[in-house]
Amino acid sequence: MNRRISKITEKILNGHLPDRQEIEYLFSLGDENFDDLLYCANQIREKFFGKKIKVCSIIPARLGGCSQDCKFCAQSAGYDTAYKDVKTLSDEEILDAARKAKEKGLTNFGIVYSGKTISEKELIRLEKLIPKIKNEIGINVCGGFGIINYEQALRLKKAGLSRYNHNLETSRNHFKNIVTTHDYDSRVETVKAAKKAGLGLCTGGIFGIGETDKDRIDMAMLIRELGVDMVPMNFLSPIKGTPLADTPVMQPREILRLIALYRFILPKVHIKAAGGRVLNLRDMQSWIFYAGTTSIISGDKYLTTAGRAVEDDLRMIKDLGLEAELV
Repeated sequence: MNRRISKITEKILNGHLPDRQEIEYLFSLGDENFDDLLYCANQIREKFFGKKIKVCSIIPARLGGCSQDCKFCAQSAGYDTAYKDVKTLSDEEILDAARKAKEKGLTNFGIVYSGKTISEKELIRLEKLIPKIKNEIGINVCGGFGIINYEQALRLKKAGLSRYNHNLETSRNHFKNIVTTHDYDSRVETVKAAKKAGLGLCTGGIFGIGETDKDRIDMAMLIRELGVDMVPMNFLSPIKGTPLADTPVMQPREILRLIALYRFILPKVHIKAAGGRVLNLRDMQSWIFYAGTTSIISGDKYLTTAGRAVEDDLRMIKDLGLEAELV
């Protein structure tokens, strides 16, 4: 066992956060330290979360036709993909998806809208829809509706929304290489507005989009500073028609190493394995928990990439001696 990794781990287990120098050291380690990193990340997960794993599902209530130019996203209207046009689900379609999630034993249901933000008409619709899902179906409701202000966040909170999803995507420095139609500050301010309104924060990013380890550290440190409680980690699945279509995918061990490193930086925060989990990790999916993951998105499809059946994920969790949070 690498002694310095052990020392940093002990510091974290005793309730202290690693500093930037310690984090940079961990990121500098080569593949020969892979097993040590995962072993210690698993210790940290067990210390602060035990055997509990959060499982949630999401539904794209508005899919495609987005005016923004995020280079990794198939939903941009500016790219030649199957999602150039907007598709909006009806209230009944959303309610039916929530019922099915509840029937499968899930306790968290996310509603996601494509686009930069939502209109007043759409917000009023959500104010009526969220209480129905939460109170009549009996499942927690999370949501991601783009850039919003404090007043909008407060209205969503009053309607019963539990957590707001708004990813930073990458570091401030790398963001300009990925998105040009809105700025980084608008994302940060949305996260702050949601937190001020009393919403939980589901804020992470996407990896494998040309970022460096410094970018990965910078984003994690900002996430820590913002007080986020759930960090979705997405891994690029290159989609034909997008500017990143020819980008090499991350390999399974690289993904697991990165999850473990984020567990060191964010020891008491839920880390969610999200987009790209199935396609990129392949037969090593079950390793995500050993690397420090405490949450997953489950379902046959996420937004525009393949997912995995809830029943298969729940079985995997049980087979590993872990417990899906169903209450």
